[in-house]
Amino acid sequence: MISIIPTDDHRQALRVRRFLIALGGYLLLMFVLVFIYAAGYTRGVSFLGFSAILLGHLLVNFVIFLLFQTGANLKFADPSLTIPQILVGVFFCTILSYYSPDAMRGVILMVYILIFVFGTFRLKLAEFFLLVVVTVALYGSAMVLLYRFHPGAVVPRLEIMRTFALLMALSWVSIMGNYIANLRIRIKRMASHDDLTNVYNRREAFEILSREKAFSDRSGIPFSVCMIDLDNFKQINDTYGHLVGDTVLRAVAGVFKENIRGEDYVARYGGEEFVVIFVNFECRNGNESCVQRLLAVTEGLRFPEISQSLRVTASLGVTAYRPLESIDALISRADKALYDAKAKGKNRVEYLMDSASSD
Repeated sequence: MISIIPTDDHRQALRVRRFLIALGGYLLLMFVLVFIYAAGYTRGVSFLGFSAILLGHLLVNFVIFLLFQTGANLKFADPSLTIPQILVGVFFCTILSYYSPDAMRGVILMVYILIFVFGTFRLKLAEFFLLVVVTVALYGSAMVLLYRFHPGAVVPRLEIMRTFALLMALSWVSIMGNYIANLRIRIKRMASHDDLTNVYNRREAFEILSREKAFSDRSGIPFSVCMIDLDNFKQINDTYGHLVGDTVLRAVAGVFKENIRGEDYVARYGGEEFVVIFVNFECRNGNESCVQRLLAVTEGLRFPEISQSLRVTASLGVTAYRPLESIDALISRADKALYDAKAKGKNRVEYLMDSASSD
């Protein structure tokens, strides 16, 4: 059974759902516009012209839908294509404003506001204001052209007031939308990051692993998992206290973040255990610099403000994802490699590339 909403990528599924909600709003608006046209409340547009406007809008939305279905949207800085979708709606409303009688244009201005609500959860304030400028400029230009070619269809003072009201209303929506977007970001960060170390938490680590698994299954490009456990951490807590233990955890998380690639992830898995996810890369013996660096920077940590003798080491277990295997199987194999590193004396890296053998 073919599904138009992806089942292997929840973020892409959310983008498609958001698009479908917007499309549903447009279809409802089109139904109302057909009724208005049939009742004779539009001006200066033929049946073919009116049909072309509606079909053109549907065609553009179909192209956007294809971008989501093919995954081409992921190549853009904003995979949600928020600004293009808003611009499509704004352009559509502007055309309708041009062909609508004076009494209907006030109603259409409300539609502009509803379109801007679509960007509430995605856009920054500067992006909102840029869209405000474009929208007001388009509407104002449409009214100028309408007055130029059909003077009787426009009341200049009324349209100036409407344009100003549109500017104020969209600016207010932009400010509120930006506030909500920032609040959403803070809430999401609280839900996805560990409070103590400021790296991803265990829940988010599994979200990342699920996403990387879906990508790897589609593309065949592997990714790797490194489980890291601080050696003798209980002894640090017992000797120096839990506050010092927290300081050590923050310091370790910090050097991990500084010593991985920008596209990789580090998360606190639990207690003194961390997980690093190396994307688009199979980390194994022969290209082990990615994990040997983590081993070295951990051992190189110093805490002179606490004690000259305080040292930290870590044991690392590394494995790579195998096509179509479960996340549980992947984590279990990384855990087994970590157990081997502990059993062989700690402060070392062990690799286990499949369930049957180790490198």
